[in-house]
Amino acid sequence: MAKAVDKNYVKKSIEKPEEVKTLIYNAIKTNMLFRSCSEEELFDLVDAFESSSFVSGAMVIRQGDDGEKFFVVESGTLDISVKMNENSTEEVTVGVPYESGAAFGELALMYGSPRAATIRAQSNCKLWFIERRDYRGITGQHKLRRSKLYVDFLSKVRIQPFSIDKIQYILTSSHIFSQVHIGEKILGNVLRQADINAMALALQHDTFKRGDVIVREGEAGDVFYLIESGTVDVFKKGQSDSPVATLKKGQFFGEKALLSEDTRQATCIANSNVHCLSLMRHDFNILLGNLQDLLDESSEDKEETKKQNSTEKMKKEEDVSALSKFSVNDLQQMQTLGVGAFGRVKLVRVKECNEQHKNQHGKTYALKCLSKRSIVENGLQDHVLNEKSIMSELNHPFILNFFGAMQDDKNIYFVLELLLGGELFKYLRAETQFPESWSRFYAATVVLAFCQIHSRNIAYRDLKPENLVLDSRGYLHIVDFGLAKKIENGKTWTLCGTPDYLAPEVILNEGHDWAVDYWALGILVYEMTAGSPPFYADDPMEVYEKILSGHIFIPAYFTRGLSDLVKKLLKTYQSKRLGKTKGGTSSVMKHKWFSGFDWDALLSKKMCPPFVPKVRGDDDASNFDDYPEDEDDEDEDYPDDVSQMRSRN
Repeated sequence: MAKAVDKNYVKKSIEKPEEVKTLIYNAIKTNMLFRSCSEEELFDLVDAFESSSFVSGAMVIRQGDDGEKFFVVESGTLDISVKMNENSTEEVTVGVPYESGAAFGELALMYGSPRAATIRAQSNCKLWFIERRDYRGITGQHKLRRSKLYVDFLSKVRIQPFSIDKIQYILTSSHIFSQVHIGEKILGNVLRQADINAMALALQHDTFKRGDVIVREGEAGDVFYLIESGTVDVFKKGQSDSPVATLKKGQFFGEKALLSEDTRQATCIANSNVHCLSLMRHDFNILLGNLQDLLDESSEDKEETKKQNSTEKMKKEEDVSALSKFSVNDLQQMQTLGVGAFGRVKLVRVKECNEQHKNQHGKTYALKCLSKRSIVENGLQDHVLNEKSIMSELNHPFILNFFGAMQDDKNIYFVLELLLGGELFKYLRAETQFPESWSRFYAATVVLAFCQIHSRNIAYRDLKPENLVLDSRGYLHIVDFGLAKKIENGKTWTLCGTPDYLAPEVILNEGHDWAVDYWALGILVYEMTAGSPPFYADDPMEVYEKILSGHIFIPAYFTRGLSDLVKKLLKTYQSKRLGKTKGGTSSVMKHKWFSGFDWDALLSKKMCPPFVPKVRGDDDASNFDDYPEDEDDEDEDYPDDVSQMRSRN
């Protein structure tokens, strides 16, 4: 299973000549998976590469085998060949041979997946490789440390709308000014932790050489700076030629620019090579709105909101525990509705002979069956408990209802709402593409569900047509919360999702939150209306390359409103992505593509769905594919590393 950042990971350091370090560095620096790495990260990654030699004719990679290594060629030549079909023994040579400086096998750094081609040494070769565990360990730890550092920086920033002429520049360890002024507030106390995390995502890197003027007294300014390394001298007109202060790592200047267009009250000059993190007022306002309004908000109001949310959660937990507690023997198991990486879902009916559940006699449900042995063997105990916890917490008209859990010696079972309309994916393939009015209806349903999901700091992380199921009236429900995760502090790092729907921050192992759901919403709207996702390709690495390129082809038949929505949802930078910006989900609802849309009518299910599926009864499973019934689900093969990556095949 793809895992979160390993905080105990110990970096490898393999001795190698400087010329080899340079060769590896140049090979990985331009590779898409290393694109967001800092220089320090790249050097640590280079150190972790190990050597391996192959004689002429030796096989380095076999097509179809699972891969864990990414290679860089130091010397020799390697051929690439593929079998045209599974049953064929004949291989066809493709592409240009790999030579010194070439790199291959990068998909293995993301997750275990069958190799797409066979690579053989054409001559004696020396290669250098890095394994997935080392790549994800190094990049994850670096980005986690950097994220924590940025959040810590921002949490200590002090803001006060005073005249800077009254301030004496005497520094303390935590902030610029020597005294606390009336009305001064610390951002960490004013903003929610989620807001601080969002600000950290919006920070940009700026580099200045010694002697560069960063801000000049008297000029208008709208950028706030945090010093990451180096020193900055502060000068005031009319005072001595010497700096009135010298700012160091962890300190900041220009914070008034977050309040309004600031006239700079001092000149700040780099005293050495300086690396700064910068935040523009425009980006801050997009994310959080006007800072002055935030400063004026009552902390008591925020605490009351927090209490209300806590009370809501407790009430929901009580409701779930009060539901009927079935035994598996109370249920008549019928046909299988679906099979996934973690188990199968069956249609079940409550047996009429059970007096304990008289009010439930004859009712039908969906039963998710999970093998205990497979859960333990794949280390999925926490995963299953997390899915149960999240589903228990949610209660929404367009989210699959969870009615309880039970177990026997072999399996764990989730009793779920039965939706007999079938997957949206099936209807999309039948229609090829939907009219915009259909796409708008289904997208709006997802947005309403996101209102509750994201208000609880939950990232769904698996949005796609296959996980959107219709009920018998044609209304959409989000199902399968196997990849959902509550994110209380900052980011999570697990690689999961479906390749066509992965957000850039997931591909680059930068850490992510529920902003990935708005990216996926953009993909979903595009796919529903165009018939295929915007970054489609047969090769997963080509899909990821297209995603990271930031280029979106918009079909000519998309209306202006739809085109604008897709572009705003598919922003590469998550801090600027619609839904993650100020207003959250409501900002999506207010987009012009939804202009005039009756949200209340949809929420109360008074709006007519575009399509009503044919359902002949409460046990009619004809809208689902046929699956062979497996009498012993315990022996099903649960994939290990790819279990978090959902294929569409």
